[in-house]
Amino acid sequence: MNTIAQDEGRFDVSLLNRIYDFPNSVDTTVFHGLDIYTYRKLKINVVRRNLILFPIPTMYRIAHSKARDYIEENFSVCHLYNTKDYTIERLAHTSTIPQQKETMTRLQKFLTPKFYEETIFGNSMLSPFHRNNRAYYRFQFKILHDNQVEITFYPKVNNTQLVTGGVIVESKTGRIRWGKIAGEFDMINFTLNFVMSDDKLSPVIPQRCELNAKFKFMGNIVKAQNTAIYGMPALNKDSVGSLTMRQLMDSIRHDTLTTEENAIYTKYYAALAQDSTEAKNVKRSWAKRFFWDVLGDNLLNKISSNYGNGNQGQVNINPLFNPLYMGYSGRKGYYYKFDVRNLYNFSTNHYLYTRLKAGYSFKQRQLYFTLPIEYHFDKRHNGYVKLQLGNGNWISNGMLKDEMLASLPSNTPYNGERIDYFRDFHLTIESSYDWSRHITLQVGMVGHKRTAVERHTYQQAHVPTSYTSVAPKAEIIWRPTGWRGPAVNVAYERSIRGLMDADLAYERVEFDIQQIVAFNRLKFLSFRAGCGFYTLIDGTRNFLDYSNFRDNNIPDGWYDEWTGEFTLLPSHWYNLSRYYVRTNATYETPLLALSHIPLIGRYIEKERIYTNMLFVTHLHPYTEVGYGFTTRWVSTGVFMAHRNGRFDGVGIKIGLELFRQW
Repeated sequence: MNTIAQDEGRFDVSLLNRIYDFPNSVDTTVFHGLDIYTYRKLKINVVRRNLILFPIPTMYRIAHSKARDYIEENFSVCHLYNTKDYTIERLAHTSTIPQQKETMTRLQKFLTPKFYEETIFGNSMLSPFHRNNRAYYRFQFKILHDNQVEITFYPKVNNTQLVTGGVIVESKTGRIRWGKIAGEFDMINFTLNFVMSDDKLSPVIPQRCELNAKFKFMGNIVKAQNTAIYGMPALNKDSVGSLTMRQLMDSIRHDTLTTEENAIYTKYYAALAQDSTEAKNVKRSWAKRFFWDVLGDNLLNKISSNYGNGNQGQVNINPLFNPLYMGYSGRKGYYYKFDVRNLYNFSTNHYLYTRLKAGYSFKQRQLYFTLPIEYHFDKRHNGYVKLQLGNGNWISNGMLKDEMLASLPSNTPYNGERIDYFRDFHLTIESSYDWSRHITLQVGMVGHKRTAVERHTYQQAHVPTSYTSVAPKAEIIWRPTGWRGPAVNVAYERSIRGLMDADLAYERVEFDIQQIVAFNRLKFLSFRAGCGFYTLIDGTRNFLDYSNFRDNNIPDGWYDEWTGEFTLLPSHWYNLSRYYVRTNATYETPLLALSHIPLIGRYIEKERIYTNMLFVTHLHPYTEVGYGFTTRWVSTGVFMAHRNGRFDGVGIKIGLELFRQW
């Protein structure tokens, strides 16, 4: 055997290039219309657990159960339409987890590696066998017999987006045959052994994967062994009806169960029989059943369920009371958010989508929500009709406050911090249609009812406490180069006094351009610029409220609009000027600055640099620069502001990222 060790100028460049180019030699048309049947087995061992395990997504059942060992098996089919479009249908499932629930579903992501693509698992973990990631890894080569080479690789920087391991490669073609990778991502330490597929399917996808994983969090330790076998024989549906689920799985299973795995099943069914016998003699406590099985599960866990005769409906509910879903910003303080989504498919081209997104700001003592209800009538052209309700921002109106104070009897007490704010309830009805890949047209109406927060004070001054506006609106979105290029938005809105009892009139025009440029290695540049102005306002009794320049009351962590908002700008500045001009740019990369620092760098998943600039009345300009990073626990941004060329302060924004992908 001959070993070739890598140094600064010496390693087998030609072999690496053959690996990088190997996918180009594969006929991907084999995927079109292909069905791949898959068997998966998961064995769980709860080494240590405490109360913290309860609120972790999918962990509630094994945290509550007395058992420490579990087994789960399923058989599914993947319907492939092309290399990136597919659906998965589960055909059989059995589990010893209480109520046949699934746990640690996050592990399924690690069972579908894509070694030849830029990222191995979805949009995370940079592959050592993609040309764009070559600068992040070091390699060692060992020449074996039978035209094979063993390649060992390890990262130059210890980071959660990089892996270590080794593979066996055909030296003439660059085809990976089998190997092992190890890493740590999203609270999971893992080792993955894999064998790539033979020519029956495609040599760029795995045939067998064996995953050993360990989850550790605040004293809890859970180990998992997961096996996935692809390219199984199709299920004989004629025999399904005569078999129990356990018998069906026994007939499908590729390998026999180990003695330990059989013992888990035996113990589980024995416990079920005992519980059934006891249930006949002793009625289980109603309170225990309600608080443990119903209330506890639904409050702490995500709820995802299908409904309808053909499972055409799907509802997803974030935990209703889970401390892992809190966040913090210096201006809003601590906030709690929850999300409910519902999708119902009438056909392949028609569906109904609803989403309740809400959050409570403890500092503002305010509950915010938006509720869009969308009926999509043409999926191909993104044609839909939408009704949206929401309570919007606390919008300020300093001119109306001054008018009220001038009429307020002297020595009348009032709350100076809340006196110029109005609650905003809005209703929007609109329709949208993509006429082509270049043009989208939206038309509709929007109504606002704004009510003074300090109603009693306005009543004492004999000034109206609420104001209503109703406005037709129209938007056109132009994409000069199609879907992947920039998008230019022009929006026009004019309120008509007297329409549906509206007592305000205004006219507003806004322009906006956005683009996200995707580079290699998970690098992105997000750019946004825009302006807006009022061509008509109704004296002091009007509200300067823009569509593309407003405060975000329900932030959603790293993946929300951090790239297009002003983090430190006080909320009243959004409603003071008859015009605005803004620019926002954000650069994101997985390995920038903190990632290279020993000890802490290994936990940094992505980093960002922010630059924001704003021109409004009395701000010429307002600028913010910032740096942010995200880890498995939190996303953090540090921002510095300047107002009219002078330093205006430093602030921090924190979003909880724990188990966001779980």
